[in-house]
Amino acid sequence: MPQGSNVMLERRPIVPGTPALFLDRDGVVNIDTGYLSDPESVTLRDGAAKMIAAFNAAAWPVVIVSNQSGLGRGYFDLCTMLAVQERIEAMLLQEGAYINAVFLCGAAPDDISPLAKWRKPEPGMLTTAGLLYGIDLARSVLVGDKISDMQAAASAGLYRGFLVDYCSSSSTETITIPIHTVNNLSEIFPSSLLLR
Repeated sequence: MPQGSNVMLERRPIVPGTPALFLDRDGVVNIDTGYLSDPESVTLRDGAAKMIAAFNAAAWPVVIVSNQSGLGRGYFDLCTMLAVQERIEAMLLQEGAYINAVFLCGAAPDDISPLAKWRKPEPGMLTTAGLLYGIDLARSVLVGDKISDMQAAASAGLYRGFLVDYCSSSSTETITIPIHTVNNLSEIFPSSLLLR
């Protein structure tokens, strides 16, 4: 089994003590094509750049937290994974949006090494971002497309989660933070979040 790798990329400064917008990547920022490995096939999700730009303008750091098990499974290599990430960020910049930091977990689902502590539903990417940047996790939110995203958000003590295009029979009732299901990213904007 090829070994995965966890990657952290710092793009722009994050002011300590601020809440963050955490984003799953494939299925939220870009269209999920399944183990995305071709930078030229990247397509941003409708409304993603506009949502991110709104949080940029409101001085919320935006942090991608993404399981990339295709690396650990041997479907693509580290250089390919990073090239896809670069392409996504370049496309966002063309639409006036930027990312502050990126956390990518390359562990495969059966990985039992320390790498797996970053793999959602584990909260490792979120808690590491909180520790490194002084992010106020208790006022932060996560947008994802899977229950594992919401489980990670709850375990990290986030304020709330947003599930996009969620049509699974799995229940969100056991998750200990408020979960809102949305079909359009335009439903998520800074002024809609009544932080405690």
